[in-house]
Amino acid sequence: MRENLEFHSLDGTPLAAFLQTPDSGGGPFPAIVLSHGFGAVKEMALDQYADVFCEAGFACLVYDHRNTGSSGGALRGEIDPWQQISDMRDAITYVGSRAEVDADRIGLWGTSYSGGHSLVVAATDQRVKCVVSVVPTISGHQNTIRALTTVAHAAFLSEVNEERAARQRGDEPRM
Repeated sequence: MRENLEFHSLDGTPLAAFLQTPDSGGGPFPAIVLSHGFGAVKEMALDQYADVFCEAGFACLVYDHRNTGSSGGALRGEIDPWQQISDMRDAITYVGSRAEVDADRIGLWGTSYSGGHSLVVAATDQRVKCVVSVVPTISGHQNTIRALTTVAHAAFLSEVNEERAARQRGDEPRM
């Protein structure tokens, strides 16, 4: 059974999600919190993973990071890794509050950028009992250096600094 829902981060930002529970069994079920990296949204294959995990007896909370998909957030498209990590902790709190979930058996499944977040949260949050990190981004700075030539990297850093100055002036985000 899939329930579309919304839960709130500590600062009140609404995060769009769905909770999917197994069709059989009485629960409470062990749960997996699933999230994508960067701007990908919950409907981009995570729903298919949730189907498989539910068949195996897990409840799944799948959510969009703030500023992406159907979630709230003032700066659409902004990716703040530490905010996403905090929101992941809020997702754990939310799913653990549900009657159909065993709060002592919660795991994380993160892909790409969220795979890195999952490792950070699993290392620092005792509520997480297992973690799967699929193709994680664990050093964005090093990945950028490897992916760009020296000239392109310098141009990228210049663009980032220009964006900072523009935001300081109150301009709309461009990145």
